[in-house]
Amino acid sequence: MVIKHTVPLNTPTEFELSLTETVTITLIDANHCPGAVMFLIEGPRGTVLHTGDVRAEPWLLTYLSRNPFLQPYIPDTEENLRVLIARGDQASLTKTLSAIYLDTACMLRGTVVPTKENAVKGLIDLIALFDKDTYFFVNSWTWGYEDVLKGIARAFQCKIHVDRYKHAVYTHLSDPFLRSLVTRDATSTRFHACERFERCSFVDVPTMEGKKVVYVNPVTMGCAQWEAYRVDVRNRLARGKDVDRLLVPLERHSPLPELLNLVALFRPRRVVPNTLVPALGGLDWAAMRAMFKECMAPPTPELRDSIPHELNSSGALHSSVLDLTALDLTDADSAMQNLVGDSAQLEVQKWADDGSMRRRLEVLRGWLEPQDRVIIERVLGRLPSSRSEHRDSAPLLPRNDPAPKTPKRANRPLMQAKRYVEDSDDSSDDDGSDAHARTARMLFAGDVSMEESVKSWLSSNPL
Repeated sequence: MVIKHTVPLNTPTEFELSLTETVTITLIDANHCPGAVMFLIEGPRGTVLHTGDVRAEPWLLTYLSRNPFLQPYIPDTEENLRVLIARGDQASLTKTLSAIYLDTACMLRGTVVPTKENAVKGLIDLIALFDKDTYFFVNSWTWGYEDVLKGIARAFQCKIHVDRYKHAVYTHLSDPFLRSLVTRDATSTRFHACERFERCSFVDVPTMEGKKVVYVNPVTMGCAQWEAYRVDVRNRLARGKDVDRLLVPLERHSPLPELLNLVALFRPRRVVPNTLVPALGGLDWAAMRAMFKECMAPPTPELRDSIPHELNSSGALHSSVLDLTALDLTDADSAMQNLVGDSAQLEVQKWADDGSMRRRLEVLRGWLEPQDRVIIERVLGRLPSSRSEHRDSAPLLPRNDPAPKTPKRANRPLMQAKRYVEDSDDSSDDDGSDAHARTARMLFAGDVSMEESVKSWLSSNPL
């Protein structure tokens, strides 16, 4: 399938899979970075939602619930049970998604993180405390931090200096505000987001004699830490302390609490991961059954529970032979590896979550079957724990405990979680087009068995 023209958002477009089959694809905003979209793929064999990279904040769930192309796939809430009973056996106008192909880049992060709006507003409040001749370098080291640039430009009515590459990209986007706020004139502003390895002289500290430069680094930080950090910065500035670095907790991928709310909105028949951690040998996929159990549609006799069967038949290592002892438990997330500014590492270690493999394993541990949990216990250097220990330490709905009700609409209370994190993937799926094509073929093309389809998907997916 080759797309020869651009496809606008919220515009159902037909594509031929073969001479006899056609699917309709609708692109929907994914709130990840400029141009990031979800794919609603409707065909004769079912319908899937491929999220791509997504940040499912509360506002996005509200937007999705009101999207006319998605509304047929949003089920009745429990509040409508009396209406459901009253209508009897009448055919329902709503349908069930066959599957959600989910952005699982941060699935092993249990942290409840600030919204983008909250993160940007908090950062703006801190920047306003500095002298008006202070220069700022925003470390937008990858796509997805544009909300920070927009917030600064709007609050201080100024442009943002960017490097040639960013300027060429931003000025050719359909976003008029983003196009208007970037500049190549480094002398025209005190806010810079140029290439971090070749910063302009205005934010290159060794050449800025007599000038104050503050580095802004995006990190992973929970809501409580973010509030405490802002208070700490205010106090340090009030005491006349030198502050030359700021943190902003702007996430580009949804952590587990947001993923649960996203899946619960639709209640699909299956959830399939877009991203797995290869070193875990399939344990992260095995845990997904417990993670999303309360968010799924009720099972039907003609459709089997596919996740564990697909996993066991796709080459994942059995728990008896899986060895994770070689894992680097200190391996941190990509944001931690892209910090700028002297002593930035010390600031992050004090306030932010590092997204280490150890933290990811702590999250994973709470969702696994006992025989698989032993593997994690061995890696973490502890004996298999009692159920009470798992209940106290496992983040966000340990699988052995009753799961609280998950929201079915965007306006329901969001799920809460303890502080555990996972790294934020810094790529936007360079192989995206091929991945979407494979998704369509797996769901709609040919009478290929699920086992063969999943084996093919796992072997060809660039993880």
